[in-house]
Amino acid sequence: MTADPSLLDWFRTRPQAATQAVRHQPAQPLLTRADLASANADQRERLLTNFLRHGIGRVLNCPTEAVDCDQTMTDLGIGSMGGLELHSFITSALGTAPTLPTILSAENLRVLARRVEGVLA
Repeated sequence: MTADPSLLDWFRTRPQAATQAVRHQPAQPLLTRADLASANADQRERLLTNFLRHGIGRVLNCPTEAVDCDQTMTDLGIGSMGGLELHSFITSALGTAPTLPTILSAENLRVLARRVEGVLA
């Protein structure tokens, strides 16, 4: 039995593609509850929005700058699996997160930021 050459090519090139995509991502920004507690309301929304943009960029494997803050989660490409990844991202940094349906139904990132802030209160 011989291996299909195209399959072997996929195995050889796929890791490189994944590595190149990861290079677009800066290191995870540090956002803690203490950062949020010491910020005023406008700063908290900005901190959370930027944090969520980064998380969505990681989930979608795209640069943070490519994440449009005015789109719905569905329009951004966040479905149930991506929502679970985003939920995990938020929880790992902040200790808690909105429920998956709450994340997926957010009209845009600013609304999601307010929902995250609500569960932290």
